[in-house]
Order: sequence, then structure tokens, then C-alpha cells
Amino acid sequence: MSLIIAQPKELIAAFVNVRQGYPTESPWGYFNALGLIRSDTLVAGIIYNADEAANICMHIGADDGARWLTPAFLFAAFDYPFNQRRKNRVTALLREGNDRAIEFVKHLGFEHEGTLKDYFDNGDARYIYGLRREQCRFLEMKKAA
Repeated sequence: MSLIIAQPKELIAAFVNVRQGYPTESPWGYFNALGLIRSDTLVAGIIYNADEAANICMHIGADDGARWLTPAFLFAAFDYPFNQRRKNRVTALLREGNDRAIEFVKHLGFEHEGTLKDYFDNGDARYIYGLRREQCRFLEMKKAA
């Protein structure tokens, strides 16, 4: 049995940070979160931050092999930005070389919109991926959820 949670958001943020290779206490500024618990264990988390007029950023972390991509969690993941926050788009910012995450967001329907070259001190780029409301197929999953 799975349970979707929104609190404690600090625990979910620490989980996402570790999965993304950042220190547990990395700051997100103002943020909200969703997590998926399976068998009393957090197996996936999403951080939403940089909440602006029509856009919000989404950061995902999950345990390998946790099989967390359930219809209910996918619906919740996109229901929050598009229906509850009424955003027109979601942005994913990915580090150059994170091929697994790039393929994952493309699988979700995100499109590459740009590259910030030499974004990091080591010269790596930051890739910008976006998903607009009308492209999001997961909002139709409510019945399945």
C-alpha cells in the first residue's frame, strides 16, 4: 500500500537532496513537497519551488527500483502545479551529464527549452526542460488514481 504525503516537507526535501547528490540541508527557499511512502519508507519525493506567476520548478528524487511511478502519484505530482497552484508550466532544471534524469523528464513529456552554458564553477551547463499544462497527460489519470 502506498501513501502520498505533503508533510513533513523538510524530511521530503532532505530525501530529494540526497538522491540528487546534495547535502541533506541544502536550502530550497520557500518550497512545498510531495512524497510517496511505501511499507513505511519514503521512496520518492518532489520539491516545488521558484513559484512564479505562471511557472513553478519541480525537483524529483527517488530510490532506484522503488516502482514509485504509480498513476496516483503521477496525478498528484502534476495536479499540484497545474490544478492547485494554477500554473501554466512546470520547469525542470538538470545538470549536464545527468543523462538518466534527462531521459526521465523527457519520458514524462518535458521538452528541452534551453541550455545555460558554464552555469557551474566547473564549466558544466544547466539544462532547462519545460512541460506546459496542455502537454501534461497525467492530469487525465485522476480516474485511475
